[in-house]
Amino acid sequence: MRNLFSGLLLGLLLLVLFTGPVLAIGNPDYVSIGDTYVFRNVSEAGDQLFFCRYDVSYNSVPDEDPDDTWQMALYNSTGSLIATRSLNYYQHNIISIYLDADDALVWEGAHQIKIMGMPSVFGNLTEGINMRTNTLGPDDYYEKDYLAGIMITQAGILEADWEITLLTASDKLNSTGKTFFLLAVPGLGDMVPEIFEIVTHQQDVDYVSYNDTYAAGLSSHAGDKLTGAVTDIGGIMGVSFGWTSFWFAMLALLLMGGIVFAGHGNPVWAMLGGLGMVAVFAFLFGGGIFTLLIVVAFALALGFGISYILGKFV
Repeated sequence: MRNLFSGLLLGLLLLVLFTGPVLAIGNPDYVSIGDTYVFRNVSEAGDQLFFCRYDVSYNSVPDEDPDDTWQMALYNSTGSLIATRSLNYYQHNIISIYLDADDALVWEGAHQIKIMGMPSVFGNLTEGINMRTNTLGPDDYYEKDYLAGIMITQAGILEADWEITLLTASDKLNSTGKTFFLLAVPGLGDMVPEIFEIVTHQQDVDYVSYNDTYAAGLSSHAGDKLTGAVTDIGGIMGVSFGWTSFWFAMLALLLMGGIVFAGHGNPVWAMLGGLGMVAVFAFLFGGGIFTLLIVVAFALALGFGISYILGKFV
């Protein structure tokens, strides 16, 4: 009895593990293929994109997901199955299959595109009932140059049928159109980016107002005579008052640093003496030159500190 019970339990577990859900979906009211196209060289030389607009029409949309029940299937001209891809939606919609250059089929061959129920769900597939086949002809094959225009045309067809807006006034895919077409044709944005609406957003900038009363007030310390002299010298050389003050400050830094170094032979004291002159000129001329002098002084001090400290380890 114990062995019988164990065997029944094991059988039940195996049944649960290896038996998938039973889908009770019925045949659609009709299934049709609107347009089929094949494009090549869309992402790499020699690749192919098989595009299909279909209609798997149900009066009452099934509870089962379409990607569990319906698919696009691609067969070559000899009837061999090449690739399948589950549908994203029932009703009127679009789907595609992409083949890279290594898997590409004979160009302009009589290959077949099928919109069909999955054999595991429907079992008996019948043309016109739960399957529709379109055999490709030479007129279905296009170079990549036609891809953008045909995608916009297909969007216009869907837009009219769905009664929603997929295109902008300038015939670009809007955000809604972008969602549907990128789902149907992954990578379409890289193939033909020009068909997508470009949305730009201007960044709001919060400008900070600084109080420069102190810096501006420093310029009065120089007095009219010194200010006039610096202005005249700058005028001779065609340089503004601020830049003339700056170069005078740099010259004073070098002179004072040279004097201190000559007297003490210590580069640290020489640098400190020179930076002191920068502070003096900042106090006298202030304004924009004040900020510039502080930045330069900091850069010089930092550069000297690094070179001096590293020099100790050489």
